[in-house]
Amino acid sequence: MGARILSFLLGVMLSGIGWAIVDPSGFAGAKLGALDLGMFEGHRPFIGWGVLALGIVALLSAVLPRGGGPGGRKRKGPPAVDFDAVIDPPADSAPHHPEGAGSHLAEDVVANLTFAEAEPAAPPPQPPPRAEAAGDAPFPVLREQFKALVQAESWTEAAALARRLPASATTDAERLTAASEVGDFHRSLGASDDAAEAYETALGYARMLHEASPKDAGAMAALAGALTGVGDAAQDEARLEVAVDAYEEALALRRKVAAAKTDGPSLRALSLALERLADAREDRGHRVRALDLYRESFDIAGKLAVKDPQAYGADLAITRRRLAELEARLAL
Repeated sequence: MGARILSFLLGVMLSGIGWAIVDPSGFAGAKLGALDLGMFEGHRPFIGWGVLALGIVALLSAVLPRGGGPGGRKRKGPPAVDFDAVIDPPADSAPHHPEGAGSHLAEDVVANLTFAEAEPAAPPPQPPPRAEAAGDAPFPVLREQFKALVQAESWTEAAALARRLPASATTDAERLTAASEVGDFHRSLGASDDAAEAYETALGYARMLHEASPKDAGAMAALAGALTGVGDAAQDEARLEVAVDAYEEALALRRKVAAAKTDGPSLRALSLALERLADAREDRGHRVRALDLYRESFDIAGKLAVKDPQAYGADLAITRRRLAELEARLAL
């Protein structure tokens, strides 16, 4: 928010100076006084319009919502809320797969994989009636209402319920879930400041749960998920150092969970954590490190796809393509 305010003030100042240069006899010129350009006096119109354009750009950057991370790379699918997460204990919910591809298994293994065709999407459910007043409905009920409103794309009503959802939570696990889902909701709408604030709140509750049960796989997974949210918000706003730090910590936790639980969801979450960190590393110019991370992710995705092509085949295809793109850039 502070950056937006500074950008707005800078835009106002540059716009005023630019117009005073373009029209020194006008209102802005009278307010600022005569601006002597010296040896550049002959280029007054070009200089004035240039400064004015910079001011307008600064104003637009202050008022327009911020989009995805550097380079405009988007992750697959909307950053939708994981409504199927278990409230207590914290869920090991896997983040959405980053866009991209990679491959490190034998080509014949990959070529023989068969992937089921995606089934047509079901029509979105209708939002439930708003029967309970604020403060009367328990958290699980409000959460289901919030889920239905988001899936029905009733954004105004969902936003109103998002403001009530955290207050209805009665345990730290519920507060963590509420903050995470509110953060996902704001991020899906491009409200990066609100999303970052919600993710930080979720991280605070996740750390408390992890400190209470440091060896519990569910608590570790919940903390990794909260760190991923913080990293995603930072990546959206090009705060790459913050994103890398959050992803690094999340990856370390995912490794511990995968070592304790070798099931498909835990290994997939590890694969996705590797790719998120790889994307952030690449944005910082660490392409060799990003390549190593994508290769490790592809090995995991490949093994999962061999065991269950229908569930994990699409992940493997995306990772394979992303890795191929990264290898091609490194070869240049």
